Amino acid sequence: MLHAPVAALLVALLSAGLLARQRQAPTTDIDFVEIDAVVVDKRDQPVHGLQASDFTVKEDGTPVTVTTFREVTGPVPGDRDSARTVVLLLDDAGVLPTGTQTLQIVARGFVERAAPLDEMPVIRLHTEADDPYGDRLTAESRIDAFRAGVQPFAFWSTTRELLDRVTQIAKVVAGNAGKRKIIVCIGSPFLCHVNEPPSTALHSFETAWFDAIHAAAAGNVSYYALTPARASVRSGGLADATGGEVFAPTSDVGPAIDRILRDAGNYYVLGYWPAGQPRDVHRVEVKVRQKGARVHARRLR
Repeated sequence: MLHAPVAALLVALLSAGLLARQRQAPTTDIDFVEIDAVVVDKRDQPVHGLQASDFTVKEDGTPVTVTTFREVTGPVPGDRDSARTVVLLLDDAGVLPTGTQTLQIVARGFVERAAPLDEMPVIRLHTEADDPYGDRLTAESRIDAFRAGVQPFAFWSTTRELLDRVTQIAKVVAGNAGKRKIIVCIGSPFLCHVNEPPSTALHSFETAWFDAIHAAAAGNVSYYALTPARASVRSGGLADATGGEVFAPTSDVGPAIDRILRDAGNYYVLGYWPAGQPRDVHRVEVKVRQKGARVHARRLR
């Protein structure tokens, strides 16, 4: 028979272990929330001039009151505050080596179309030295040095590495939380279009997914995927959860690049106090009362 002090110690250790396994709710649950919403018309052009009364917001199914509201338009030439932040994340595992030039062309398309003041860092997925900083010369040198297929692709592990990279980037660019930032994964649809983990997913993958969701929400970061291949675009996934979108052009990638850059500089910021109870993940629903308009806003935070 165990002595009482020893038994108490074991109970305490077991309890601590069980608590450690439970996912802790984010400490920012009671903090003021800001959601950036992109509104486009049938031609994918930004819809301007909307008011707070044109939007309805629900969190976890409960309507919330929008208490702060502003529209952001840009970029404005010469205005550094309106500069857009778009991080290009290049897939070096899910694309065959023959796809190197295609991804380089797409990445250069972003750099060429960006405004002079825009921040456009380039990151190769498995190059640890690459961080979301650097000028245009650094971006261009990384594009030139990029090679597809240099890392083996394994669905669970490589996708988890992508999610970890998204979390890392989101935390670094989180400064000025009221400003929308974008991560664009350019590469294979099997890697860049990350779906929410099923119940059969590895625990490490599920953890990486939720870490990416929380980091993106905390930093007002939206994730986009641009997969220049013949692939069907599925709904849902990391892009939908963070207010981004998936593009799979088969020929001209220009319209997709232009749309992503417009999204980075034309959006509405809706602020509210959350009404629900603390939980692991909050589900957000943003709708707009504008005929023919579509709204893109994060669905999870």
